[in-house]
Amino acid sequence: MLLIEEEAKELLEKYGIITVKGYVCESEEKAIGIAKEIGFPVVMKVHGIVHKSDVGGVILDIRNEEEVKNAFRKLIKIEGAKGVNVQPMISGIELIIGSADNEQFGSYIIFGLGGIFTEILRDISLRLVPISRRDAEDMIREIRGYKILEGYRGIKANVEAIVELLLKVSELVEKEEIVEMDLNPVFANEKGCFVADARILIGKKRIFDFEKREISFFFNPKSVAVIGASRSIGKPGNNIVWNLKKYGFKENIYPVNPNAREIHGFKCYPSIKDVPEDVDVAIIAVPAKIVPEIMKDCADKGVKGVVVVSSGFSEEGEKGAIFEREMLKIAKSSGILIFGPNTTGVMNTETGFITSFAPLRSVKMGNISIVAQTGLFLGVMMESIASNEPGIGFSKLIGMGNKIDVQDHEVLEYLLRDEKTKVVGMYIEGFRNGRAFFQVARNSSKPIVVFKSGRSEYGKKAAMSHTASIGGNDEIFDSLCKQANLIRVFSFDELLNITKALSMQPLPLGDKVAVIHYTGSGCVQSADAVNFSGLKLANLSKMTKERIRDVTPEWHAINNPLDIWPMVEYHGMEKPYEVAIDAMLRDENVDSLVVVLWSSVLWKSYVPDFGELRNFVKPVYFVAEGPREEVYALKMEYETNGFPLYPNAIAAIEVLGKVTNFAMRYDRRRS
Repeated sequence: MLLIEEEAKELLEKYGIITVKGYVCESEEKAIGIAKEIGFPVVMKVHGIVHKSDVGGVILDIRNEEEVKNAFRKLIKIEGAKGVNVQPMISGIELIIGSADNEQFGSYIIFGLGGIFTEILRDISLRLVPISRRDAEDMIREIRGYKILEGYRGIKANVEAIVELLLKVSELVEKEEIVEMDLNPVFANEKGCFVADARILIGKKRIFDFEKREISFFFNPKSVAVIGASRSIGKPGNNIVWNLKKYGFKENIYPVNPNAREIHGFKCYPSIKDVPEDVDVAIIAVPAKIVPEIMKDCADKGVKGVVVVSSGFSEEGEKGAIFEREMLKIAKSSGILIFGPNTTGVMNTETGFITSFAPLRSVKMGNISIVAQTGLFLGVMMESIASNEPGIGFSKLIGMGNKIDVQDHEVLEYLLRDEKTKVVGMYIEGFRNGRAFFQVARNSSKPIVVFKSGRSEYGKKAAMSHTASIGGNDEIFDSLCKQANLIRVFSFDELLNITKALSMQPLPLGDKVAVIHYTGSGCVQSADAVNFSGLKLANLSKMTKERIRDVTPEWHAINNPLDIWPMVEYHGMEKPYEVAIDAMLRDENVDSLVVVLWSSVLWKSYVPDFGELRNFVKPVYFVAEGPREEVYALKMEYETNGFPLYPNAIAAIEVLGKVTNFAMRYDRRRS
């Protein structure tokens, strides 16, 4: 049901929102009388039409009776006109505030400069409802036109009044069945905010209820059955059993294959119903068309959960979708939880439990947990990460696949409770319940790094064919990340670069950074990167400069970023780095430090006393440049000792910028 302007304004007033009162007139005489009573200038609008501006139904700055007559005659002739509305003309900065209901995330509100700024510049911000006062303040500061609101050339708005208006709109949208709303224009001046026009659509909003289900048994099962276990080397069913044995899973392993007696030393069973004890988790690696029958056997056995590594379901079309629906129906009726299908599943590095069919040589134990929608994450990609990032350690690795049952928010909620997980990284293509994900994520005390694809129209189509999921609106997701303080990244490389920094180093207490580089050009590039990453170059104290001066040629200036090479030419590699790093970390003006090294086959690059560095409790990121073998060896040494090492200064500073932004927003949320 669409509320006409007067009805919409009545609802707004109920929530304490100030509107500009209008009076509907059916004649020129009444319009003239109302205009004189209000006082010129006035605004006249066609009554009974929703999109008034589109039909020329708004006339501003009417200053006398003759102009009232002319305006009335013009407006009343518009097709569909049911009268003419006369209201005071309010001066101020024109704003737009609105709301809508998104299929992925539910109700959200939008804020921005109105008029041509909305249509041409699209200078807007969004947040999911309900919003906090902090959210409202962030929405206002986020738009490019914020400086106009603060005051520009004699024009100024009451920013606190805008905050209050956004909070009232949020309350209204949360409590009423509003699926769409436009308050446009809203005039903001030093006295407050005034809604001049309103359109509200009442309807049934989406419900995003979700139940909290226990999924911890997927990571710590007491027994596991591998259905589709194979004697043939290289087949998925063989590799799964091999991985479980290789990683030392200590609990009972039951391969299921009616044509085999044993696989990798484990006794085989014709059916899961023949397994002599209860089964917590079944790993299913059989063709999609027989998975529903296998699911019936699992239901008869009383299995708690299954990981379906098989593909050929909804990601391949309607025929596969039928198998998927049959499988899910059986699981729901018997209380079985499903990971997948079309996934490599899960791994717990602490217990050695792994469901992947890809043979993995080595995964280091650590405190990073990764959730990835792509089915082969715990396969080729993990093998690449383990071999190229030897210092990164993982706790839980989770491939979500088609997500027909267990969802992102459930896995995230488990990881946020998991004592072994310090930081969570997520790769997401789409959500089935984005609102549930938001509710879990916004209450996190752990950093969450998110790489979401499916941002473009091309990407969304690819995601549909790949995992049969819906991409969702990227603007809303970006706003969700800001509102929940998620660290958004745009590649797997960036996700790994940031998660390892969070895993290894403390959070910065401020945004002032010092940089040490071995070239002047590198110093210039680093200074630019600091600025573009939202950081500030620290002003080094007099004492810091004096300490560095002890190893610096007289002719060389001491700045931040610091070009250390002239010192290296005089004193060699070790002493200049040692003195400069120590001096900068002792400086109260420095919150974090980036150090760039040159590795060479002719000399051993600088290696600090890692214990001493940890005592400063400030984040230190290193960079090594030079021959591949030397850089890789240095990377091993630094990251094994808990200090991330990056390929160049710009990459390191960009990581530091996102980590610092997270840390400062986290502190604001706690205060």
